[in-house]
Amino acid sequence: MKKIVVKAAGVMAGLAAASVLLAGFAAVISLQQLPSVDALRDYRPQVPLRVFTRDNVLIGEFGTEHREFIPIERMPKLMSEALLAAEDDQFYSHVGVDIPGLVRAALANIGEGYAQGASTITMQVARNFYLSREKTLSRKWYEILLAWQIDRSLSKDRILELYMNQVYLGEHAYGFGSAAQTYFGKPLDQLSLAETAVLAGLPKAPSTMNPVVNLPRAKRRQEYVLSRMLALGMISQDQYRAARNTQIVVNRDANGRFDGHAEYVAELARQLAHDRFGDEAYTRGLNVYTTVSSMHQTLAYDAVQAGLERYGKRHGAGKSSADAPALPQAALISLDAETGAIEAMVGGADFATSRFNHATQAQRQPGSTFKPFVYSAALERGMSPGTLINDAPLDNSPHWNPSNDDNRFVGPITVRNALAESRNLPAIRTLQAIGIPYAIDFAGKFGFSSKRLPPYLPMALGTGTTSPLRLAAAYGVFANQGHRIEPYLIGKITDGDGNVLFAADDTAPPRVISARNAFVMNSLLQSVVDEGTGNAVKRYLRRDDIAGKTGTTNDAVDGWFAGYAGQVVTVAWMGFDDNRSLGRHEFGATTALPIWASYMEGRLAGVPDANFPTPPQLARMNNDWAYAENADGVHGIASLGFPPPAVADVAPDATGQGNMAGGASITPANTAPTPPTSASPL
Repeated sequence: MKKIVVKAAGVMAGLAAASVLLAGFAAVISLQQLPSVDALRDYRPQVPLRVFTRDNVLIGEFGTEHREFIPIERMPKLMSEALLAAEDDQFYSHVGVDIPGLVRAALANIGEGYAQGASTITMQVARNFYLSREKTLSRKWYEILLAWQIDRSLSKDRILELYMNQVYLGEHAYGFGSAAQTYFGKPLDQLSLAETAVLAGLPKAPSTMNPVVNLPRAKRRQEYVLSRMLALGMISQDQYRAARNTQIVVNRDANGRFDGHAEYVAELARQLAHDRFGDEAYTRGLNVYTTVSSMHQTLAYDAVQAGLERYGKRHGAGKSSADAPALPQAALISLDAETGAIEAMVGGADFATSRFNHATQAQRQPGSTFKPFVYSAALERGMSPGTLINDAPLDNSPHWNPSNDDNRFVGPITVRNALAESRNLPAIRTLQAIGIPYAIDFAGKFGFSSKRLPPYLPMALGTGTTSPLRLAAAYGVFANQGHRIEPYLIGKITDGDGNVLFAADDTAPPRVISARNAFVMNSLLQSVVDEGTGNAVKRYLRRDDIAGKTGTTNDAVDGWFAGYAGQVVTVAWMGFDDNRSLGRHEFGATTALPIWASYMEGRLAGVPDANFPTPPQLARMNNDWAYAENADGVHGIASLGFPPPAVADVAPDATGQGNMAGGASITPANTAPTPPTSASPL
């Protein structure tokens, strides 16, 4: 009997030794088939592009994985401890594999299929980087071997850093830095113990146990994490009780949405970053800091929404009936008049329904907001604010008979009053007098494209096309005393380590018109607000430096207000994408002006009036401004569009013939006629 037992024991020992040898041989063969873990030494996870306001408010994130990489030395200790308590409290003592845990899992799996995995953090790193998530014995075998290799090759801190930045935690969040923003809307180092424990419980079942999907399950998992931290001596009893009793408040707006209603800003910043860095922009962890202020952006958004709401009430939009009219689109763009930095931008009524940015992409007719550029050009051809222009129908124009918005003609009117009242015929006659090619060339100084300016007289009424952004930059020339600013959105771009990869150019803007031209135009545009079509601005703002111009296109397809004050230039626009009319009684003064004024009321609060010093080479003539060389009563243009004075007897000229050269469009200052009292055609 003893011999049988001894033989059986020998057989068993032999089988055990053979099993060990076979296992060792299998391990050697398997190790040779494993991928190299050297890549993990320098591995940097894909970190998305992030867009911020200039005051560091996150307004957008773009990439396949939402992740914020946090080096282990900056990882909050409480977060690391909570994770280890929940997932692997022996992490710093085992060799990548928890042998007792594997044995327990194996015993638990007997008769139950493959249920428990006993994966350490190192094993999870192996699985996340190299293996699938299928539950098979072969995959578990390779996971164990890889974990052992990783533990031999990397430091414990590096392994933990990889895991805490790579692990998926639900709601498109990868890593604990991103999860903190996703679930609680704040940085990881600002989380409470209660919030930290919630995040530490997520790796077990991130899609079904996160607080957005199932808050009760997340709470139970949090309580388990807290109990483990207490048992391991990581927290005190008082801390445990306080954290358990803390109400979990989930930031449900954080997933996919950001502060400040700055979706159009973030999208444009994304496009600009992609233009510069290509697809790498979405994985390098770039931080784009825009020039937009979160406070100003909120003011702009609120102003646009209020303007659309007012329009909707006037037209019955928003009612439940099927035939209720739809709301139009609206846009607002605001720039620093001295630098061109974009301070606020709203590109449409709702980014969720239309990503088309009307502030930068829409090419619309500017209407009467273009008239100042015609008059600016005319100043260089001898006209002055006091020049009289005939507001009367055009002569010899059978195919085009323009009129004014009120269908009236007032006859003689000064340039100042013509612009303030937005009279059409004076602007047309001015363009006719200075010449269309000259006017187009002069408009180019402000940044307008000649291809978008039709070489015909209707150009004086704004029949070309431009975007709100380009129009704002053009008005910025007047606001910036003749210097042309170029709008820009990105202040700087940094990588994940804070290195500056791009910074905005701070070169001084070039001068494109004279200081005296800008000064006179500023004076004229202030008259629009003081006593003209822009007078409604005064209901919102009590300032002396407001200058601007309303604009309404044919059939009220577009409504505009463009202007500036306090070194801030802003343009507001409203219109339908299909170019339908805004309504019979709608104008720039009723649609865009309230948006502009509402925004500027908040934007300019506490901002002193801008100083516009009088430049040299100007003089006063007939109680108004004029270029010095035109203020002598001899030079310059005193009137425009009137018949030449009647001459009873024409003196013979040097040839003996009467001088019949009496131009009707421009009359020199020393032969100014007495304007007719009626507005009859010439």
